[in-house]
Amino acid sequence: MRPPAHARSPAVAALLAAIAVAAVAAVAAGASTGASAAEAAASDLPPEKNLCAAPAAPVALGSAQWNGWGQDLDNTRYQPEPAIRASDVSKLSLKWAFGYQGSAVSGQPTIVDGRVFVASAIGRVYSLDSQTGCTYWSYDAQAGVRSAISIGELGVSKNAPGPKRSSHKRTLTHLDVQKAPSAVFFGDDRGAVYALDAKKGTLLWKTQVESHPTARIQAAPAVYQNRLYVAVGSSEPSLSADAAYACCTFRGSVAALDIATGHVLWKTYTVSDEPRPGGTSKAGVQEFGPSGVPILAAPSIDTTRGLIYVATGNSYTGVDVPLADAVVAFDLADGQLRWAKQPARQPTGTAEIDSSPILRTLASGKQVILAGQGSGLIYSLDPDHGGEILWQTNVADGNAGGFEWGAAADHHSLYVALSGLAAAPDNLSGSLTALDIKTGAKRWQTAAPTPMCAWGAQGCSHAESQAVTVIPGAAFSGSMDGHLRAYSTIDGKILWDTETAKDFATVNGVKASGGSLDQGGATIVNGVVYVNSGYGQRAGQPGNVLLAFSVDGK
Repeated sequence: MRPPAHARSPAVAALLAAIAVAAVAAVAAGASTGASAAEAAASDLPPEKNLCAAPAAPVALGSAQWNGWGQDLDNTRYQPEPAIRASDVSKLSLKWAFGYQGSAVSGQPTIVDGRVFVASAIGRVYSLDSQTGCTYWSYDAQAGVRSAISIGELGVSKNAPGPKRSSHKRTLTHLDVQKAPSAVFFGDDRGAVYALDAKKGTLLWKTQVESHPTARIQAAPAVYQNRLYVAVGSSEPSLSADAAYACCTFRGSVAALDIATGHVLWKTYTVSDEPRPGGTSKAGVQEFGPSGVPILAAPSIDTTRGLIYVATGNSYTGVDVPLADAVVAFDLADGQLRWAKQPARQPTGTAEIDSSPILRTLASGKQVILAGQGSGLIYSLDPDHGGEILWQTNVADGNAGGFEWGAAADHHSLYVALSGLAAAPDNLSGSLTALDIKTGAKRWQTAAPTPMCAWGAQGCSHAESQAVTVIPGAAFSGSMDGHLRAYSTIDGKILWDTETAKDFATVNGVKASGGSLDQGGATIVNGVVYVNSGYGQRAGQPGNVLLAFSVDGK
């Protein structure tokens, strides 16, 4: 599974050059190749307003945070100390709103050391004050940014002697904490990874992890022991819709980078062989394979076994690929394949696993990996026996819905949101289901209410495809109709329901409105619930607002 040591063959190199030309042409024509013409224009936007009056302080990691995609290396999406009780969730109201300049939102908010780090789909990255929403800095990436942001320390915080003070002839010394420099890590829609100074927002390094012209880093990178683990996806399927396109040559991959320099330490493809010419399409166009197997979700880190788990998508051609639609374990040290598990085969588009594997420890001390396919089949895998299936449960019940961006798990249950848009055929319904993490038995299942969408009936869907977030006593799930809801983890009763698809007065003066809730879910720190509203991809209603909710808006 290591990349070939020799240079790419001349035939494949020439083909990729041709694809790059096609990708540029597609952008000009308005196709989605990973970075549209609009998304590439962040640097043309005016400077941000409502800058914070106080200068930015250094950023350090701490206990009260939501760092990266899943809050922890296990990607549980569980906040054990949210500073809000389930009994107070019904009192949540708007604290502040921030308007993004540009296109629809993507990703999700990261909160570390009193800062909110977010990125707009157009490619502008922000550092905001978590309490007021004022702006410390913004940075314009060279392409759209869809990934959640991860923060990593480039050194070790330490106690330093402060100035000496005397009182009654006694000398007193106090200790100040010197925060280590930290970096902001994210990927863009052209296969590049960035590291910014977390305090200043200045570029530290940029690395092109994948050169394929349709490469896209949609998954949040994972930081562990001075390494950054990056998974690579692609927008090539959108190009393959063109009958004249020579499909397909992209290969998914995962790479380890040095966090201080961006140097690639290892890179492993999910398709071991380079694509080669195959048959011809009905339009007489040369086809290629094997290809595909993108990674769209953040990697999970197993510190006990020294492994990194990724969830993979489907093959882009008819060529069977061993690591497609699977949970795959690579060695953290060198990227060597350790094992892969393909669950039950499903029709194309429903077998792929688009959400991060979740590592959870049962009451017995045994650890399990929780993952789900687009079909709605949810699995528990055994990390000690090559991903052997321990149980499987179909939460979709036929064509009722499918599983997309991510579940959340506390110590007892796995909370799975269903999107009818991922079903075959699709429908407009959704639900939230709680499964016992030991047995897979359903604890409860609550259908999403079906109020009229604020923008009208057209494009109105009540699918729950946004990633779920859980705190003790309450699970938060967003819907394509723009509603963010909190459900009781005990019985699935809806504790709170707020409409986000409307206009908001923003702290930075940008005209903003919400829309569909999809992809990145709510994040919760210090009693505040943060969520992006306005995911405009697919059938979603676009919007451009980041919302912060707290008890009574305080």
